[in-house]
Amino acid sequence: RMGAYGEAQKDLTFFLENFKAHKLAGNAQYWLGETHYVRRDYKAAATAFLDGYTTFAGSSKAPDSLLKLGMTLVIMGEKKTGCDAFAELSSKFPDATQSVIQRAEIERQRAGCL
Repeated sequence: RMGAYGEAQKDLTFFLENFKAHKLAGNAQYWLGETHYVRRDYKAAATAFLDGYTTFAGSSKAPDSLLKLGMTLVIMGEKKTGCDAFAELSSKFPDATQSVIQRAEIERQRAGCL
């Protein structure tokens, strides 16, 4: 919130390197992706969100990570892969929060996914 994304990235990376099994590691991974995303480092963001989705599939932030992965891929020009991520979100996480489901639908339409 304060815009200290570099410092947040450093702290989140430290947390993940030292506490990968912590119950909040999935949340930390998601927020690490956000530090890259807001600074438009989309390649690093995509990597972080993919890791958040795959490594921490049981985390409450896994659906959010998949949503942001799709958004990031679309921004990077990988429309089909981004659309695939949105579709996977719907199939793997039908019970995701309404805000995630709604945002995925908005982003799917924005990207022109079929």
